[in-house]
Amino acid sequence: MKNATLCYIERDGKILMMFRNKKPNDPNEGKWIGVGGKVEPGETVEQCARREILEETGLTVRELTAWGDVWFRSDVWEDEVMHLFAASGAEGELSGCDEGELHWIEKDEVFSLRLWDGDRVFLKYLMQGVKFDRMELEYHGDRLCRCVVDGNEEELLDVNLRNGEPSGMVVSRDFVHWKGQWHPTVHVWLTGRDPQGKPTLLLQLRAAGKRLYPSHWDISAAGHIPAGERPLNGALRELEEELGVHAAPDDPVYAGVLIMTYDDDIGQGYHDREHCYVYLLHSDADESEFTLQASEVEKVMWMPFDELYEAVRRNTFHHCLFTRELDFIRPFIEGQL
Repeated sequence: MKNATLCYIERDGKILMMFRNKKPNDPNEGKWIGVGGKVEPGETVEQCARREILEETGLTVRELTAWGDVWFRSDVWEDEVMHLFAASGAEGELSGCDEGELHWIEKDEVFSLRLWDGDRVFLKYLMQGVKFDRMELEYHGDRLCRCVVDGNEEELLDVNLRNGEPSGMVVSRDFVHWKGQWHPTVHVWLTGRDPQGKPTLLLQLRAAGKRLYPSHWDISAAGHIPAGERPLNGALRELEEELGVHAAPDDPVYAGVLIMTYDDDIGQGYHDREHCYVYLLHSDADESEFTLQASEVEKVMWMPFDELYEAVRRNTFHHCLFTRELDFIRPFIEGQL
């Protein structure tokens, strides 16, 4: 296994980045990374980091802080453990490098560069000032397929372009909401009828431990679509996980894609940009017949559609629903009458 260092040098609000375009057979060809290289025999990782900085940039740094170890596994490239460092107090003149072009990049612009998907994950930790002991990144080709940080597996999501087309980028769920990137989610509404034949919708009460909107009434079942999963499969999975509902692929009715945005400051900030794939599924089940996912759902209740619409419009109960979405599904509700 290869043993290497990678360092990100900050100066005047900018990060020194290298565009790799000079080294033959370079796995990093065409991507932007930090400065670093292989640990030589007899070197400590800090000695390696300082040597690589000097050799590749001509700079010396006063402050060098170990940030965490990143373990790369790939079905193409050699496995590697990379020791991540942050550096400041750079002195000297920036020199040329035979592996790529060096540029000082504004911190806010770093994530717009062509990076490895896993680099976005650990750069988020670095820029937020959060250290870690061990991060494991697994790749299939150039695609990030698994990320584990200090034993906790991070949920990976596909990033969309604004128009809903896939960008080809995969990042962690936290990163998506930190940077406000567009991503796919799924909303599934269970529909029914009351004794008078009026349309009803099943609501779930979000668990008290949820980060967003704890103990608020919400859509029957909803969630993020993991990287590589199709929206319909996501709908079927959320139904089974949250409500214990087993549905066949032909059962849900597809209503379309709803654009949802939301911004709030929670910890480091929370920004939501969703392409919501909306589905409806008829159910005659009683509230007591659902098997609820305790970590997500406290309880469920059926509510007449018109009554729910007015309650959301007037904001007369604790909820995280929007009349815009109810308007979106209304034609399908009325079509079932």
